[in-house]
Amino acid sequence: MDTDKWIKTLSIKDIDNEDAKEFELPNKTMIAIYNIDNNFYATDLFCSHEKVSLCDGFIDGDTVECPLHQGVFKISTGEVLESPPTVSLKTYKTKIFEDNIYIEIEG
Repeated sequence: MDTDKWIKTLSIKDIDNEDAKEFELPNKTMIAIYNIDNNFYATDLFCSHEKVSLCDGFIDGDTVECPLHQGVFKISTGEVLESPPTVSLKTYKTKIFEDNIYIEIEG
């Protein structure tokens, strides 16, 4: 594994199904890591409309609803599905290695 591009984050056991956890990358960027039926995804932590943690939002399948204004994003792509947000979330590639979730960072 190319450890220069991949950052070890959480164990797959740390995130229940249809839940998300916050994680801070080495560059201080905060992300949300989601477990959707044992598939793991990562996006920006904060809603692109207001600075609210999406980990506090309602997760339903591959969507997360912002807890403040009920904007909805597709977790796997970051796409805005329902306003008021108009800017998609940044997404991060993930992979599992020895039961740990790794996030690919730009480098």
